[in-house]
Formats: sequence, structure tokens, C-alpha cells
Amino acid sequence: MLRSFLQEMEMEFWIPLVLITFAGGVVQTVAGFGSGLVMMVVLPHLMSIPHAAAVTSISGGFLSAFLIWKFRDKLRPKYVILTSIPYLIVSVVTLQFVQKINTRVMAILFGAFLVIVGLYYLIWSHKARLRVTPVTTFVCPVVSGCSSALFGIGGPLMSLLYLEKYETREEYSTNLQLLFLIAAVVNNVTRAANGIITADLLPASAAAIAAILIGERVGLLLAGKMKPDLLRKMVYLMVFLSGVITILNNI
Repeated sequence: MLRSFLQEMEMEFWIPLVLITFAGGVVQTVAGFGSGLVMMVVLPHLMSIPHAAAVTSISGGFLSAFLIWKFRDKLRPKYVILTSIPYLIVSVVTLQFVQKINTRVMAILFGAFLVIVGLYYLIWSHKARLRVTPVTTFVCPVVSGCSSALFGIGGPLMSLLYLEKYETREEYSTNLQLLFLIAAVVNNVTRAANGIITADLLPASAAAIAAILIGERVGLLLAGKMKPDLLRKMVYLMVFLSGVITILNNI
């Protein structure tokens, strides 16, 4: 059924898929996160939400893997593993209750929370910092794992945490990508086991992978020119936009 649908859509399907995935690759390479957020604005209009989430996760996993390989000397996996444990546990547990939760109301509340957090850090960008403490090391992954399972958005709070943990843009981005790659592998194995990822989804996934990696190349050119303060403001702005888009998608 999915295969015949993809064939019938032709250019009305492939052009938006490639363009939005390319844009997601640029955004995530520059800001460290956001490809899923960007892609899920359009992909659910091209295919079912489970398939859209699968394509987003597959292509995002490849993007993370390529960025990790490129900056592999910047990997500091100890903290990534420490934060990935609560992130994945909460995500997997939350997925068991998704069908029983009014995710629309919760998504609006979570979106409002991201808007407030984003505005706070944008307005007080020279003074405000998210301190890396045992509390934030636990709370941020827990909230992010829950929001990832419920809304497909797990990057904003983790980006703020990693931004303060790592000293350079390359360390911040590379280690954040490692977290995303671990999550993508776990999620996609689960999707495959539940019949969401099938052979029919491979053409769309292949096109998305190619487009997101081209976006990565463009993003690397832009990111190389960014100063640390500009990167911080970009991340804060992305957190704010994450909240706005989450609210609009659920009103």
C-alpha cells in the first residue's frame, strides 16, 4: 500500500521530501539539533505519522553518524552514556503509555515551556547559563526522553545541557550527535520489530539520507563561520522555535 502511494505521488512527494530533509540537515549541522523538528513539519503531510517519524529517525541517524565520524577526535562518550541511560529508559517506558495519554494537551504545555525557556535564554543570553550539576544531568534527560517519546522532540533541553558541558562547538555537536545516534538505533530497531519500517519505506529513506547529507555539507560551511556567542543564540532561538512549532502543530 505504501509503495503504490509513493509511486502515485511522484514529484508532489519527492520534491518536498528532498527539500525539507535538506533543510533539516543544514539546521542540525549548524545548531546541533533540529532536523527532526524541521522534517516533521512537512513529512506527516506526505505519509503517515509513524512512517514520517521513521524516515526522520533513519535519515537523522545517518546524519549523526557522519558528523560523529568527521569529528570523532572530539568524542567524550562518558557523559553521553551517563545521560543516555535515563533518556532511553524514560523514552521506552513512556512509549508504553502513549495511547492512553492526551498528548495534544501535553504537547501544547511542553511547547509553552520551551517558548519560555528559549525566550529566557535569548533575553539573558550574556548572563543565563544552564549549570551542569547532578540534578540537571538527571532531569534534562528524563524530560527529554519523555518529550521524545510523546512528541518526537528530544533535542532542545539536551542541547542546552551539552552546550554548557562541552567547551567547543565541535565537542558540543559531536557528543550531542552520539546521544541522537544511540536513540535512533534503539527507536528504529523497535519500529522494525513492530512492522513500521519495511522494504516499502526504503526508497523514501534513501532519498532522505542523500538529501540530509547534502544539507550537512552546506551546514558545515555555515557552522565553520560561527562564533561561540552566535552558536549559543542560535541554540536558544531553536529552543524557542521548537516550542512555537510544537504549539502550532497541536492547536
